[in-house]
Amino acid sequence: MTKKTVLSTLILSIAILIVLAGCGDKGAANSTEQVLKLSQVSDPTTLDVNDMRNSNENDILSETQEGLTSITSKDGKDKVVLTGATSYEKSKNGLTYTFKLRNSKWSDGKKVTAQQYVDSFRRLLKKENAFAQATNAYFIKGAQKYNEGKSTADTLGVKAIDGKTLQIQLAYPYPSLLSDLSSVIYYPVRIDLINKVGNKEWKTDVKNQVSNGPFKLDSWKKNDKLVLVKNDKYWNEKKVKLKKVIYTTVSKDATVLSLIQSGQLDAISARGKQISDFNKLEASNKLDSRKQASAQTNVLIMNQHNGGTQKLFKNTKIRGALALSIDRDSYNKAVSDGKDKPTYTMTPQSINIGNTNYGEYVGNPLEADQKQYDTKEKRQKLFQKGLKELGNSTDLSKVNIVYLTIGEDDTGTWFKQEIEENLGVKVTIKTEPDSASFIATRNKNQYDILSNGWLATADPNSYLSLWNSNNGFQKFFGGYSSKKFDTLDASLNKELTAEERLKIYKKLETQLVAKDYGMLPLTNPQSRIYINKSVKNLQTTLFGATYNYTYSYKK
Repeated sequence: MTKKTVLSTLILSIAILIVLAGCGDKGAANSTEQVLKLSQVSDPTTLDVNDMRNSNENDILSETQEGLTSITSKDGKDKVVLTGATSYEKSKNGLTYTFKLRNSKWSDGKKVTAQQYVDSFRRLLKKENAFAQATNAYFIKGAQKYNEGKSTADTLGVKAIDGKTLQIQLAYPYPSLLSDLSSVIYYPVRIDLINKVGNKEWKTDVKNQVSNGPFKLDSWKKNDKLVLVKNDKYWNEKKVKLKKVIYTTVSKDATVLSLIQSGQLDAISARGKQISDFNKLEASNKLDSRKQASAQTNVLIMNQHNGGTQKLFKNTKIRGALALSIDRDSYNKAVSDGKDKPTYTMTPQSINIGNTNYGEYVGNPLEADQKQYDTKEKRQKLFQKGLKELGNSTDLSKVNIVYLTIGEDDTGTWFKQEIEENLGVKVTIKTEPDSASFIATRNKNQYDILSNGWLATADPNSYLSLWNSNNGFQKFFGGYSSKKFDTLDASLNKELTAEERLKIYKKLETQLVAKDYGMLPLTNPQSRIYINKSVKNLQTTLFGATYNYTYSYKK
C-alpha cells in the first residue's frame, strides 16, 4: 500500500496524542493467577514482522515485538505512544525525523540498536524479498526506487546516526508518520538470527525467535495452543503484570461461546451473527461488554488475474452486472444479522478528515448505475453484453461462477442465492477444508469470486492504495489493474490541502468501485467485546491489534 502525504487533520479523528508510554495501570495486581486466556480462529502463518499480513499475526507480533510507537486506547479513542523511542525531533521542512531510542534489550539480552531498525526497513523494501507490504514504506526517501531495484540500499533515507539515534528522511511531508510507525512491519529485526536460519525459514522458525516486546513466545502447538510468557528483559517489565497469555485455536462459534461461559477464555470479540448468538453473555455477572467500531472494510473480490474459471471477470460489464446485483442491506441482514454497516466505499465511511465525514463527502459511487440498471432484466442484459464482448454464448444458464471459501461459510450460501436469483447464472461454492488448501487454490487462481477484508490506518489512502497495480497484495486481492487508478494514486505523492486530497480520494473511489468495478465494498464490521470482569485495563483499539494487554492484569 503506497502511503501518501496526509495533513495532521486526517488523524485527529482518532484523537492521536503523542505521549511517553510506560505508565501502566496504577492498580496493582493481587494474588490472582496472572494468566490471560484468549482465542484465535487460526494459527499465524508467519512470525516475521516484515512479512506480517493478517490480523492474527498482528495480534501476536504486536505484543512479542515492539517498534518506535504503539497504538493504545483511552476513553474509546486511539492514541499513539512512544515505546521503542523516548523522543523525536522533526526538521522545519517536515522531511527529517530523528528518534532517540530507549535502553531496550532483546529477550536474549542483546541491545536493541538503531541499525536494527535500518536493517528492518532495508529488508522490508528489498525487491528480492517480495514482501507484500513493502509499498507501505514509499513515504521514505528513496524507498520506491530501492524496492523497484533501481537503486541500492545505501540510498534509502533511513540511517543509524549512532547506536541509539535513528534518522528517517521522508520523500515528502508525511504528518501521519508516527501513527504508521506503529505497524509491525517497521519493527526492528535481528539480521544475525535471520541469516542463521535463512530468510524463507525465518517466518516459521520458533527456536531462534527473540522478542523486544513485553512478551515472548514460549510454546506453539499448531491448531491447538500458542503460549506467550512475560519477557523479563523488556524495558518496562516491572509494569507488566501478566505472567502468561494463552491463545487457543478454535474456529467454531459454538465452541468459543462454550469456552467463555465456562471461564476458559477471558475475552472474545464478536461480530455479525455472533453478537446475536452471544447475547446471552450480556446477562452474565462475570462479563463486561463494550461496543467497538471496526476500521475494516469487507469486500467481494473478483478474479482479474486470469478472468476466473470461465475467463469472465476480465470484462468490465460482467463485473459491473455482478456488482449491481448485490444488495448490501440484504447482505448485512443475512450474513451479519444486521449488526454491521453497509458501505459503497473502500475507505470506512466513519473516518473524518478534519471536520468532514468521509462517507458523507464521497457518497455512493454506484448510485447513478444503480438507477440505470434498476431491474433484474437490465442487469442480465448488461451481463450478456459482457459475454458477447468476450465472444461467448449469451445463454446465462451456461455460466458457472465459482465462489471460493473455507470451512463453514453462510456468506457463500447468500451470494449463491443472490447472484443466481438476480443474474440467472449458476454459482458453485468451492469449500476448502483448511487455510493451506484455500491459499493454494486462490494462488492458482482457480476461483471467480471470494470474500476478504482489509484493515489499515486512519489515512484513507492506506485503503485505496491496496488497489494500485504495483501493490504486493494484489496477488491476493484479485489482480485489479487500472492505469487511470494508478495515475490518480500517484498524484497524492506531494503536499496537498485536505480539500485537494478529498477530491482525489473521491475520484479514486469512483474509478475503483463504479468505473472499473474492480471490487465490491460490502460492510464495515461492528464488534461487541466481552471481557471477564476480573481482567483490568484490557484495551481494544480501532487501528491497532484486537487487544492491547501489555499492562493488563487480573484482579
